[in-house]
Amino acid sequence: MASTTTPPVRTLSDAELAIAAAAGDRVALGAIYHRYAGRLHDYCVGLVRDQHTAADCVQDVFCIAAAELPKLREPDKLRPWLYSIARRTALRTLHERRREPAFDAVPDTAALGPGPFTLTAQNELAALVVAAARGLCDRDRNVLELAYRQGLAGPELAEALGVSHDCAKKLLQRLRHTFERSLGALLVARRAAQHGCPELAAAVSDWDGQFNVLMRKRIARHIESCPTCEAYRRSLVSSVAMVGCAVIKKLT
Repeated sequence: MASTTTPPVRTLSDAELAIAAAAGDRVALGAIYHRYAGRLHDYCVGLVRDQHTAADCVQDVFCIAAAELPKLREPDKLRPWLYSIARRTALRTLHERRREPAFDAVPDTAALGPGPFTLTAQNELAALVVAAARGLCDRDRNVLELAYRQGLAGPELAEALGVSHDCAKKLLQRLRHTFERSLGALLVARRAAQHGCPELAAAVSDWDGQFNVLMRKRIARHIESCPTCEAYRRSLVSSVAMVGCAVIKKLT
């Protein structure tokens, strides 16, 4: 008796879809949209901090992509090419609206402590990444978003950033160092009233809890010059390592 099992349908690669869409295949263009629209929306939300604005950006991305696909010389680079368009589109939107990029996709609440890496712990980790990211400059935030949240690496990351591979590696090295400083400053600042440094406690007594580049630099400089705060930062090494390793592992 002959088998009636339906053979599996082969999933087309990015390159195959890009070539077909460039030739006018609307079904292929739709397949690209369904494969990447959600990811690009998440990326744009991280930059423009607004769901509806991000959705508009994604629509612009695919309008541009539909027109420019015939010019894509390397179809296998479809993914970083789309992220590159999304980055330019989001930054143009920010420039037009005079708004600062921020990472608000996850609530800024976190609790550190021992325990299994459950869903709650993952959410706390994500919240710490979000909060520490606010202490980064716009360029570093963009690299963090692409490398950590979107998973781009190597040539794909360089393509999305519009820089050389060597330059992308240097940006990652800078980001690793700055992110660790930002995370350490954030954790120390949040506990300044409890860990015993009167100077830092007084300096952040009126802090509203919103972390930013100036706050990160201010606290990091204090930590470097204060043995008490530096010792406390080192005592948080397990917490810093938990977040740092999770992020930095994706940035290597």
